[in-house]
Amino acid sequence: MKYLIIPGNNALSHIGKCLAVESVLSAMGHEVLVAVSQRNEPFVQHLGPRYRVLPDIQETDQSGYPTMAWFRNTHHMLACMRAEMDLIQSFQPDRVLGIFRFTLKASAHLTGVPFDSLTCGCMLPETPDVIGFTQDDPEIARQRELFRMYFALAAARASQALVSLGLEPISDVRTMLQGDRTYLWDFPAFTPLPPLADTTHVGPISWEGWSYDRINLEGILANPRPMAVLTFGTCVGSAEVALRMIRVLRAMGYQVLLAAGGQEDLLAAVAQEPDVIACRFAPLHSILPHTALLACHGGQLTIFEAMAHRIPVLVMPFQPEQAHNGVCLERIGCGRRLISSQTFLGDSSVYVNAFQAMNDRALENIVQDLVQNERVTENLAAIQKTMRHYHGPETIASKLAEG
Repeated sequence: MKYLIIPGNNALSHIGKCLAVESVLSAMGHEVLVAVSQRNEPFVQHLGPRYRVLPDIQETDQSGYPTMAWFRNTHHMLACMRAEMDLIQSFQPDRVLGIFRFTLKASAHLTGVPFDSLTCGCMLPETPDVIGFTQDDPEIARQRELFRMYFALAAARASQALVSLGLEPISDVRTMLQGDRTYLWDFPAFTPLPPLADTTHVGPISWEGWSYDRINLEGILANPRPMAVLTFGTCVGSAEVALRMIRVLRAMGYQVLLAAGGQEDLLAAVAQEPDVIACRFAPLHSILPHTALLACHGGQLTIFEAMAHRIPVLVMPFQPEQAHNGVCLERIGCGRRLISSQTFLGDSSVYVNAFQAMNDRALENIVQDLVQNERVTENLAAIQKTMRHYHGPETIASKLAEG
């Protein structure tokens, strides 16, 4: 059979999920074509003729999280959909899989090809959670209304493109992330949802085929200090926050490895810091088994990799979904947020400002409370067992092959 897989390009982790599923499908003998944005082309060039370059609504502002700019430009949305439809018509796949891709559902429908979606549970309209907030937070009602307005306004903007193509308007832009079959890369304990038709938790999906930096693992392990890994993913970060976290962790007795995710400003900021191991792209699958603590932005792929190795996680978010992953970590007792819930108005500085308002002693206390908590150790062991029951890429591939 033939499959077309198109991820959203706001996070490299989406490309990784795409490549993980592609690898399994190709090994099963299926013909698979992958399409990414121009900026992410270097990460799929190894596929040769099995990849294409397509525009993405994310390219309007290169944001690492959904913004109104993604949906405001009707002409750009239409250009993305028409490029998708042209590719579908030329490749003629049996099914299309979108990974956090807001335009592909419409394009697949217009070309008469079944559409499946891979996304996260907190971005479904049916989620009972308010992204980034606990249920008892005093500001939750305000944030719920702000998100309701955002999803509705984004839907109204997107509907202008949909209606011009003869499709029905939508009332919530998140419905564009739901397919004929929807796969969720999290699991129920992490993201509880009501029962939903044609929706399946397939579990975490990771990819280890990147061009990683070479590291001297033996030298790292020879250091008697426990290792803390600091990473802000591949999208949004803060050199200011990174430097302060490194200094706090080192003062607490950790050796620190910075996984910069290709963020050059982070690499430049730590260049003069003593005793910091800095990697442009770190092989976390090799490093995490020897890690005592992960401090990160809250990306789900990073969090799940840490929990798979029973490592406690600190979350310093830069956008609401990352903040929500911190909430989910606290809910299952496997990590902590460094900052409390923040009302998000579209500017990541709200999280940075909250972090900078804390003194070092408060940060140290959060770290100590996390790593010295025996219940966290027990919870991580339990979650590790839960995660072993999931085989995300294989599950998706088998369901796609069912037709």
